[in-house]
Amino acid sequence: MSKDTLKDNVETVDKEAEISIIGNPNVGKTSLFNLLTGTKQYVANWPGVTVEKKIGSFKYKGKTFKLVDLPGVYTLSAKSEDERVAKDYLISNTSEIVIVVADALNLESSMFLLFQLIEIGVKTILVINSVDEAREKGRIIDPSPISKTLNIPVILTSAKTGEGKEELLEEAYKLSKEKNLTKKKIMYPEEIENFINFFQDKVSKFPKISSKYQNYIDSSWLPIYFLEFGSEDLELPQDFLTELKENFDIEDLKNKYLNWKFNFISYLVSSSIIKEGIDWSLRDILDHVFTHKILGILIYVFALFAVFSLTFSLAQPLSDLLDSAFTFLGNSISEFVTIPWLESLLVDGVIAGVGGVLVFIPQIFILFFFLGFLEESGYLPRAAFLVDRIARNFGLSGRSFMSIILGFGCNVPAIISTKTIASKKERLALILSLPFASCSARLPVYILLISAFFSTHAATIMLLVYLSSIALVLISSKFLQRFITQSEDIPFIIELPRFRLPTLKNLSIYTWNRGKHFLQKAGGIILIATVLIWLLSFFPNFGTDINSSFAASIGRVFEPLTNHLGWDWRINTGLIFGVAAKEIVVSSYATIFNVGEGSLTYALQNALTPASALALIFFVMAYIPCFATLATIKAETNGWRWAIFSFIYTTVVAYLIANLVFFVGGIFL
Repeated sequence: MSKDTLKDNVETVDKEAEISIIGNPNVGKTSLFNLLTGTKQYVANWPGVTVEKKIGSFKYKGKTFKLVDLPGVYTLSAKSEDERVAKDYLISNTSEIVIVVADALNLESSMFLLFQLIEIGVKTILVINSVDEAREKGRIIDPSPISKTLNIPVILTSAKTGEGKEELLEEAYKLSKEKNLTKKKIMYPEEIENFINFFQDKVSKFPKISSKYQNYIDSSWLPIYFLEFGSEDLELPQDFLTELKENFDIEDLKNKYLNWKFNFISYLVSSSIIKEGIDWSLRDILDHVFTHKILGILIYVFALFAVFSLTFSLAQPLSDLLDSAFTFLGNSISEFVTIPWLESLLVDGVIAGVGGVLVFIPQIFILFFFLGFLEESGYLPRAAFLVDRIARNFGLSGRSFMSIILGFGCNVPAIISTKTIASKKERLALILSLPFASCSARLPVYILLISAFFSTHAATIMLLVYLSSIALVLISSKFLQRFITQSEDIPFIIELPRFRLPTLKNLSIYTWNRGKHFLQKAGGIILIATVLIWLLSFFPNFGTDINSSFAASIGRVFEPLTNHLGWDWRINTGLIFGVAAKEIVVSSYATIFNVGEGSLTYALQNALTPASALALIFFVMAYIPCFATLATIKAETNGWRWAIFSFIYTTVVAYLIANLVFFVGGIFL
C-alpha cells in the first residue's frame, strides 16, 4: 500500500468534527449553512427565521463535518429562548469550531458576539458575508487587521455567489487538525485584568462554581460575562457575590469595560475598512415612507389587497383546468369500474374529495409566491416596525407580528417562533392567540366559499378575512394577558435589513416549502379522511339515502346550535372532520354533496345564504386548531393544560364571531 493511499484511508476514517454557525439575525447564516451542506433550509430577509438549531453535514478532504446552525443572536446573554438555545449549546457542548458570520455592510454589530466567543476560548473563524453587496456600494474590506489583532482566521464570503467557500472549508479543515488549541488572549485594561484575576482566584475556592464551569475556569469568559450581564442566569452563590462587591465597584467597572470594548471594536473595524463606499440614500427614503404611521398602514393594506387580487385573477384559469382534469378522470373511472360501491368510493369519495382540495393548488402556490416576494424584499420587517405601535396597545411587540406572518403559512412554526420573545407572559398569550392567525390550510375553504358567493369582490373579502385575523390575534392577546397573566413593557428593537430584489431560486424554495404540505396532506390525512367520510356517508343504507347515513347523524347533533346560522348537518359534518386538518372541510363537502368542484359551488349556493356563507368563512378562520398545532402548544407550554384550553377557547370565540358576522351580514347582504 502506497503512502498516499494510506494517508487517504486515515483521512477517510478521521473523526467527525463539529462546527457551529452563529451570528446576528439576518446576516446570512442559513444561506451559508445551505451553501456548505447543499440543503435548502428556508432563508428570509428578516430576523428570527432560525429559532432552533438546525443540523447538517458535509465532507471535505475525506473528513466529515457536522454543521449546526444556531439562532441569530446579538449576544449570549440568554434573555430570550433563542438566545438561550445558542448560549446553552455553546457552553454545554464541545463544538470544535465556531464560525461567526458578520455582515460586510454592518461589521461592527457582529464584533461584540465575536468577542464573547473568543473569551469562551473556542476555535473561532470570522466570516464576513455579503462582500459582493459591499463591493457594489464601493465598500472595500481588508480582513488582515482583525485577523492579526485577534489571531483568528477571517474569510470574506458571499453565500449568494459562493465566493470564499473553498477558503472557508480549508481553514475549517486546518483548525480541525489542530490538537492543542492556542487560546487567544485579549489584553484588557489593567483594572479589568485585576478583576478577572481576582474572580478566577475566588472561583477556585467555590467547588459549586468550579464544578459547574470547569471548562471555563481559566478563561476570561465567566468574569467578563458576569461584568457585562450580571449573575441572573449564572447562579453564583451569594457569599461569592458579596466578596466581589466588597472588593470592586461592579457598576463602575462594567461601564469602564463597555467603553473600552466599544472603542476597541470601533478602532478595529475602522482599520479594516479601506473604503467606506456610498450610502444608499434610496433606502432611507423607502424606510421613511414604509414606516410612516399613516402612509405605511395604507401601503401595507394595499400590498395585501394587490397580492389577493393577483392570486385570484392568475390562478382561476389553472384551477378550472385542474377541475376539468379531475372531472374527466372521474368519468373515465365510471366507464371502466362496474362494481357500484367501488365506483362510488373512487369517484364520489377519492376523486371528488381529494380532487376538491387539489384544484386550489394554483391559488395556494401563487399566493405564497407573492407573500414570499414581500418577505424576501425586506418589506416585512418594516411592516413589523409599523405594527409595533399598534401591537403595543395590545400588550405585544412588533416581534409578535413576525409570528403572525408565519402563522399565515402554518401555525406550528409560528408558535415555535415565539421563542424569540423574551417576556414569558407575552409569549404565552401569543401562543394561545396564534391559532387565530389564518393559516394556509384554511385557504381552500375561503376560496371555495368566496368564489361561490362573493366572486365580484373576492380580493376585498379575502383582505377582510386576513385583517380580521390579525385583529383577532391582537384582541385575544390583550384579553388573555388581562385575565390570565400580565404583560411586561419590553421595547421592540429590530435591525431593519437591506432591501433586496428577491431571487427566483429563493422564491421557488419559499413557495415550495410552504405549498408542498398540501400535496403531502392530499396523499395522507386528506385521503384517509375522505375515505372515512365516504364510509360514513355510504352506510348503513349502502348509499341509497345519505340523509339517513352515519355522517348525517353526526352532523345533526349540532344542528340545534347552527340551524339559525343556516348550517345543516352537511355543513356541520365537514367542520367536525376539519378539526384534523382544515383542508378536509372542502373534501368533506365534495363527498357529502356528491358533486365536483364546479358543481359544488352551485350545491353550496343552494344550501347557504350569503350571510350564512360569510359566517362560515369567519368560523373556519377562528375555530379549533388542527391536531399538529395543539401538539405544538402542548410541547411549548410543557403540558396539555393550555392545549385543552386552546381547543375550548377557539371554539367559543369562533361561534360568537360567526353569530356576529351572520347577524351583521344579514343586514347588508
